[in-house]
Amino acid sequence: MAKCPVCAETFKKHDIDSLAKHFQMLNDRNDAFHVGWLREYVPMDNYNGAGFSKNLAAFFSIPDGDVKTWMEKKFIDRFLGDKPHPFIDAMQRPKKSLFLGFAAEYYFFLKQKIKSCSYVIAKTDKIEIQRFEGKVIMPELINPDGSNSSQMTLLIRMSESLGVSKDVIVNGVALPPTIHSIKLWNQISETDHWLEIMAAVNALDMLNSKAMRDRGAKFDLYNKGVLDNEWVPDQVKVFLNFVVNPANDTSQESLTLISKYAKELDMTEDVQSTFLRSLDAFDRHLQARLTRAKQFEGSK
Repeated sequence: MAKCPVCAETFKKHDIDSLAKHFQMLNDRNDAFHVGWLREYVPMDNYNGAGFSKNLAAFFSIPDGDVKTWMEKKFIDRFLGDKPHPFIDAMQRPKKSLFLGFAAEYYFFLKQKIKSCSYVIAKTDKIEIQRFEGKVIMPELINPDGSNSSQMTLLIRMSESLGVSKDVIVNGVALPPTIHSIKLWNQISETDHWLEIMAAVNALDMLNSKAMRDRGAKFDLYNKGVLDNEWVPDQVKVFLNFVVNPANDTSQESLTLISKYAKELDMTEDVQSTFLRSLDAFDRHLQARLTRAKQFEGSK
């Protein structure tokens, strides 16, 4: 691997044995982050055994040579599979407070997404990448408050329809897990290759993509029956419909571009590593949405 998917320590390309020794050393030291990663992705009884390096290689193996397929599977396993992420599980039977927690924390994610995509544009001369990232972020930058094509605008309207003002969302402070995650995404954006930024940020749009059902996902972002509930305000329905509308889904395009340039630039291992680091950050951010929801529930 080019980088450790936990701490980003670098290794020679394709040197899975050195990566395995790195994990073994930190597992023996009971490093919580590396131990946690191993338990999540490569569960074994003995990480010092002869089979560990082989199992680690199998985890990163891409049989069809397309990192897009690998990324989709890892994302689904983590968030949309038989045991969905707790936030996704809650979105199947949402409460008013959950929508508010969603809006409050997601607002900060969107702000960072604009920054990260801008870094991609600045770091590459490839026009198709610049155009793609421009398409992703321009609605958030140039559309007035009356527009229906800005997620920031729609989530603020959603919160207002639920009794929480724009000031609470815009002038609030993200919870520590979201702050920690944003620091990682910002650090990747500042220091890493533009392709890794795409893998870290653009690929996360899979959470909202209906295309994931065709890839094996067992859940969508929310249960569509939610839209039939009379207690759900129209502005909540507008927001939810917008974020999962296939016309607004950029995840498949981003994954196709990531896969294309991972092969062209010989950066598949870098993409895998950075993507996995981002999945951990995204997990924390989604947990923060749940925590913020509890705070809103307690304030009512």
